[in-house]
Amino acid sequence: MLQQHGRQPHYVLPGPGAIAPVHAAIPRGSVGGGLNIIGSAPIFQRLLRMVEAVAPTRSTVLISGPTGSGKEIIAQLVHRQSGDPGAPFVDLNCGALPEHLIDAELFGHTKGAFTGAFNSRAGFFAQAGQGTLFLDEIGELPLAVQSKLLRVLESRCFRPLGGGDTQPFNGRIVAATHCDLAAMVQAGRFREDLYYRLAVVKLDVPGLDQRRSDVAALAAHFASQQKRPIRFTATAVERLCRHVWPGHIRELRNLIERLSILAESALIDAHSLEAFLSAGTPEDTDHTLLAEALMRLDGDDKLAAAQQLLIDYAMRIADGNKTIAARHLGINRKVIERRLHGDEERSNFARVCLLEGRALIEAARFKEAIEVLRRGLTLLAADAHPGTARRLSCDLHRWLAISHRGISGWQSAEALACYQQALQEAAALGDEVEITALRFGIWSSQLMALDLVAARATAQDMLQRAQAIGDTDLLSQAHLALANTLFWLGDYRETLACLERGHLLCGAASTEAGGQGLDIAGLSATFEGLSYFQGGAFRRARLVMEQLILRGSADNPHPFHRVIALQGAAWLACMFEDWARLANLAADLKTVASEYGYQFYLGVGQIFHACALAPGNAHAQTEQRIADGYQHYMLCEGGMLFHSFQAWKRGELLLSAGQPLQARQLLHGAIEMALEHGERAYLVELLDMHARTWIAVGDLDNAERELGSALSTAKALGAAAGSLLVATRLAQLLLQRGRRPEALAHLTRALRSVEPDTALPRFAQALQLQATLAQAISMPCQPEDTQHELSVEPR
Repeated sequence: MLQQHGRQPHYVLPGPGAIAPVHAAIPRGSVGGGLNIIGSAPIFQRLLRMVEAVAPTRSTVLISGPTGSGKEIIAQLVHRQSGDPGAPFVDLNCGALPEHLIDAELFGHTKGAFTGAFNSRAGFFAQAGQGTLFLDEIGELPLAVQSKLLRVLESRCFRPLGGGDTQPFNGRIVAATHCDLAAMVQAGRFREDLYYRLAVVKLDVPGLDQRRSDVAALAAHFASQQKRPIRFTATAVERLCRHVWPGHIRELRNLIERLSILAESALIDAHSLEAFLSAGTPEDTDHTLLAEALMRLDGDDKLAAAQQLLIDYAMRIADGNKTIAARHLGINRKVIERRLHGDEERSNFARVCLLEGRALIEAARFKEAIEVLRRGLTLLAADAHPGTARRLSCDLHRWLAISHRGISGWQSAEALACYQQALQEAAALGDEVEITALRFGIWSSQLMALDLVAARATAQDMLQRAQAIGDTDLLSQAHLALANTLFWLGDYRETLACLERGHLLCGAASTEAGGQGLDIAGLSATFEGLSYFQGGAFRRARLVMEQLILRGSADNPHPFHRVIALQGAAWLACMFEDWARLANLAADLKTVASEYGYQFYLGVGQIFHACALAPGNAHAQTEQRIADGYQHYMLCEGGMLFHSFQAWKRGELLLSAGQPLQARQLLHGAIEMALEHGERAYLVELLDMHARTWIAVGDLDNAERELGSALSTAKALGAAAGSLLVATRLAQLLLQRGRRPEALAHLTRALRSVEPDTALPRFAQALQLQATLAQAISMPCQPEDTQHELSVEPR
C-alpha cells in the first residue's frame, strides 16, 4: 500500500493524483483531499473519524500499526486535512539514515560545519516550513538524537550544525512506528518524555487482519491500477478474504501485481490464485486466524483476556451454571469463582481509586491524585474482562488529564495523551456527553498552541453538541471556551455577549463545572474583567477585579480555584498599573503555585511579579525575569498563548533600559506571530510599543506612521483602552511637531470612548495632556461627558 522512500524526503503537493502511494477513499465525502481512502470496516472508520478530529489542530501525532498497514497514508491524510494542506509534507525514514548523518539531515548545516560540508544545506525541519515533518520508524531514532528532537518539540526552534543562531520550527511533527514504544520506554530504549511529547494524539492503524471486510474492495482497487487489469471470481475473492496477510496491505498489493504480470488469464479463479498464495494447510490457517483474533482482544494481558473470553462463553452456554461451565472447560469450578471474584475486586478497587483521585483533585492536590489515578489504571490493566472496565478507564484517564493540566498547563503532553485515551474510550462507548466534555481538552490544546481558528471551531462544535444534549455543565464549559477564544481573537464585545448567553457574567457561574475540575466562575470573571478593560469600561473592570481579589483570598479553601482568581486579579491589576496591589497578588500567586506544584501558574506569577517590580528596578534584569518565567514555566507546557503579553512588557522594559533596537527586534517578531495566528488581544499594545522604538531613536516620521496604523487597528477592534494609549502617544508626538489641534482632536475622541478613571495612570496622563493642549491653543477644556461613548455592555 505504501510507496517506500529511501534516504531523501519527498514532498506531497496538493491536487488529485499528486501522491503515488495507495489511494484510499472515505465514503463520507472529500475529506481525503485528493487521496482515495478505501475501507468501510468499523475499526477503520473509527480511525478516519479520529483523523478528521485531530487534523485541523497543530497537535503532534503518533501513528502506530504493523508494517504494511498504511501508516504513511494516514500521515498524508492528517496533512491533507490540516489547516494548510498546500504546505510541504516532508517524509523521513529514521531507520534509513546512518546515525552519524541524522543530525545534519534533520537540522541542516552551514558551509564548513564538518568535513565534506562544501555548501550550506537546509535540514528537514527547515524544509517542512509550516507543513508536516513525517518521521517514519521513530523507534529507530538513536537516544542521542531523541533528546535533540525533544528540545525542538519543547522550544519550537533548532540550530543548524555549525550555525550560531536558532531558527524557528513552525511545522507539525507526525511520527509513526510499528514498535511498542511504551515497552521500549520501560526497557530504556526510548525516552519517556519524548514518548509523551509525540503521543499527544495517538492513532492506531489496524492491520489487514482487523479489516478483512475491506480485502475485496482493496483487491479490486489494486487490480484496476495495473497495466494489465485483472478480475476475480467470487470464489477467488472468498479465498483472498480467508487468507492470512502477515504483510498486511503491502502484501496484498504485491500479490495483485504478481498476478497481473504472471497469471495466464486476466480472470483469476480460486484455483489459479492458490498457486500464488503462501503455502499453508487450512488447519494452519484456521489456527492462525484464531490466534490473530485472540491477539486483538482488549487489554495488555492477552492471555488473561483469552481465558476470560473462554470463561464467558462457557458460562453463557451453561446458562450461568459454574459447575457445568467448569466441566466444558475441563477445569475446577473454584478456578471460575476465583477469576470472577478477582475481576470484581480489581474493578472495585479501581473505582475507589477514582473516587479518591477526584477528592484529591477537589482539594487541588494534583500530584497525589496522579499517583492514585495511575494505580487505578494499573488495576484495570490487569482486569481480564476489559470491556466492562471501559467506563472506568475513560473516567480515570479524564481526571488524570485534569491533574496533569493543573500542574503543567493546558498544553501538557501527559494531559493531552490522557485526554486522547479517554476520548477513544468514550467513542467506543458511544457516550456523546463524555465526548463533548473531552473536546474541552482538545480545545485547550488548540488555544494554547495559538491555533485560534481551530479553537473557535472546536468551541462552537462543543456548544452545538451541548445544546443538543441540554446539559448545563457542558453549556457552561462551551460558553467559557468560546468566550476565552474570542478574547484572544480581539473580539471583546462578543466575548462579553458570549459570557452573557452562557449566564457567566458577574460571578453568576457555578464554582466548578462538573467534568473539568476548573473554577468556571473565576475564569469567566477574568475574561469579563479583561474585556471590560480593553473595551474602555474601566469602572466595571475594577468591580470585577475586586471580586477576583476576594475569591483569591486565603479564605478560599480550594487552592487551585484560588490560583485562578489570583491570576485574574493580578492580570487586571497589571492592566490598571496598580503596582503595589500587583506585587502582593503576584507574590500570593507564586506562593500558592509553588506550594502545590502548579508550574504553569508559577510562571504566570513570576511574570506579573516582575511587572510589579519594574518601576524603580534594573529594567534589563526585570526583562530577563519575565523571559525566564515565560520560557521555563509557560512555553514548555502551557503553550504560546501569553506570547504577545510578555513580549509587550519585555519590549517596554528593554526600551526603558535604553535598548531600542533589541526591543524593536523582539516586538517585530511578536507582531508577526500575532498576525500569523490571528491573536489580537494585545496587538494594539505591541504596535504602540514598536512605534515607541522609533521615537527613542529620533525617527518621528516612522513613529507617526506606525502610531496612526495602531490607532486604526484599535478602532477596528473596539479596543478603547488601546485607542487611549495610542492617542496619548500620538498627541505627544504631534505636540512636539507643533500640530496641536490635530493632537487635541485625537485625544478628545479617545477620552470620549472610555469610562473616566483618574486612578488609572493612562487616563490621568491623557486628561492632563488634553488640558495642556487646550490651553496651548487657547481653547477651554470642556468637561467630558461621563457617558461611555462606546458601550461594552454585552449584547
